[in-house]
Amino acid sequence: MMKRLFVVVCLLAGWVTACFAQSDEYLKKKNVPDTILQNRTLLLAGTFNAQKALLQLFPGKYYNLTKDSYRNELINWECKTCKPKPYPDVNEDGNPVFPYPEGVATRLINEMDFKDATGLQYKVISFNHSVFDEEGFQTSRFTGGLLGLAKFVLTDEGWKLRMFQPAIQAYGAFSKCPTPKPLLIGDDQYAFMIKHSNGPAGGPYYGDYFLVAGINGGYQQVMAAHNAERTEVGAEEGLSSWSSEYTVPAGDKKYFRDIVITFKGTATATDTDGLPDEVKSLLKGKKKIRFTAVKRYVYMGSKGYQLQLPVKATLIN
Repeated sequence: MMKRLFVVVCLLAGWVTACFAQSDEYLKKKNVPDTILQNRTLLLAGTFNAQKALLQLFPGKYYNLTKDSYRNELINWECKTCKPKPYPDVNEDGNPVFPYPEGVATRLINEMDFKDATGLQYKVISFNHSVFDEEGFQTSRFTGGLLGLAKFVLTDEGWKLRMFQPAIQAYGAFSKCPTPKPLLIGDDQYAFMIKHSNGPAGGPYYGDYFLVAGINGGYQQVMAAHNAERTEVGAEEGLSSWSSEYTVPAGDKKYFRDIVITFKGTATATDTDGLPDEVKSLLKGKKKIRFTAVKRYVYMGSKGYQLQLPVKATLIN
């Protein structure tokens, strides 16, 4: 039903060519070998092009259905010889398998530029996997987009693939992963922060931070900071809401430095869901407060980043 409604919206908006490859043809997918998900060697000559690099990594059926501000550039593929593996989706209790049995649609999310202290240049591209749809849609409200990352280094011969993680975890909504943001967490060490948000129609929406970093030749999630945000719901009274910002304070750690998340918002005695215990304590004897709270996450090796208690919470006058 949702797909049909979305088709109507596309037609009414004049997006006919963006919604379909051709007016009389559905999108197709291409079978690819299982080697695409294994250790790869790849060298790209000339100027770096993120979309072309992605097509080299996933050599499926390419479509550019972009029209005006509606961007829809995708690579459709399936792998009949791949052994599907479960990957967590932060929206769901179950773990969907990848590659998807129905096929895969892979889209570029962003391209990030880096240079280390020696002057060596890097490119990191992030990409999103969703279930193949013959009409090119992403419509599943409570399904995230499966994130993948690839890192290239500039050599005399060209851009060489240095690190490749085809699939990590799924974040976001409508099968779309939020854009990863680079975060310097050590000497020439960048990780990627993802702000995930989802919730019921009308809200409020909770926001979580997830950090992905390179470890042992691949990328993996190393931090999950839940309830980092709770959105306001119009003029509705009695609801708590807050926002947050994250920083990496200077310190003596060479790698995996501490991450500090600072919260600011309003809390009410009738709505304490998602609030730290330390903020709830500030509410005793009060109906409503304005507060700040500070959470510090420390890297603990194989356990990843762990929240250090107690949380520091104070009232705002």
